[in-house]
This record gives sequence, C-alpha cells and structure tokens, in this order.
Amino acid sequence: MSINIILKGDKRLTQKSEEVSKFDKDLKKLSLEMIKYGQSVNNCVGLCGCQVGENKRMCVAEIDGKWNVFINPKIIYRSNTMSDEWEGCMSLKEGNLYGNVKRPSKIIVEYKDESFKRRIMQFEGFYSHLLQHEIDHMDGLMFLDRMEEPIKLLTDKDLEILYKDPK
Repeated sequence: MSINIILKGDKRLTQKSEEVSKFDKDLKKLSLEMIKYGQSVNNCVGLCGCQVGENKRMCVAEIDGKWNVFINPKIIYRSNTMSDEWEGCMSLKEGNLYGNVKRPSKIIVEYKDESFKRRIMQFEGFYSHLLQHEIDHMDGLMFLDRMEEPIKLLTDKDLEILYKDPK
C-alpha cells in the first residue's frame, strides 16, 4: 500500500468516518504507512484515515516528537478557554496553506492506541488543536470550516515571514 493524499473537493473528506471494531494486521499496516508518510513530509504532524481514502475513525499524530495512533478518539472534555493556532492540512495544497483557527485550548480525549488499549489523555495548546483538527476530519470537517475568515489563508513562506526572528 502506498499513501495517496485525498485533496479538498473529494467527497470522501466530507463523510463521517466509521468506528473501528478491532485493530487487525490491515489497520496496523495502514497506521505504520501513515506514520512513515508523516515522517517523510517536513510539515506533516498528523494524518487521518479519510485523508488516505480509508473511511476509518483513526489517525496518527506526532506528539512530543513521537508518532501515536488514535483509534476511535472522542473528546470527553473541552475547556471554555480558547486559543488561536495556525493550522495546515495535507489535503489542502499539499499542506502548504495555513489558517488561523480558534479552538478550546485544553481537551481530554478517550481513544484506543495501537494495541487497542483504552487511553485517556489531556492535550493543551498546539496538541489540543492538532487532535481536534484530526477528529474534525473524522466528522467530515476541515479546518476551513472552523475559521472565522476562511479567506485569510497564508502560505508556508508567509508564515516564515510573519514569525521571522528580527535580528
């Protein structure tokens, strides 16, 4: 299997993903290939099953430098405190367009890991945005759907200029 990213406009990105009932060899292979793909692309920190044509409620995400598998993730707590982060998406111009998205700054997620073991973890800041972004994909949403002004997208070069160290 090789990873082919589904791009915006493909109806598969607007469909709700199906729950995973077991972590079998096919899902393990898929998750390993998704991680390998994510590691090979310098601006990829997460990838959802629907983005590679698999209508499965699962994703992989790089948290604190380690790639993790999230199966059937469900947000069980959202803080009232909101934060803004620049989000990109591999399904939108190869991950080179970014939009500013406001989301809860802290969430608690219940999910199953690559051993199909139940986990509950808290995420804050960037990682909170990352997991909410991936879970949105599983619900047929893209970060553009969450932006207050979706017309205001930046390229990766725009972000470099915006955050360049003044020396």
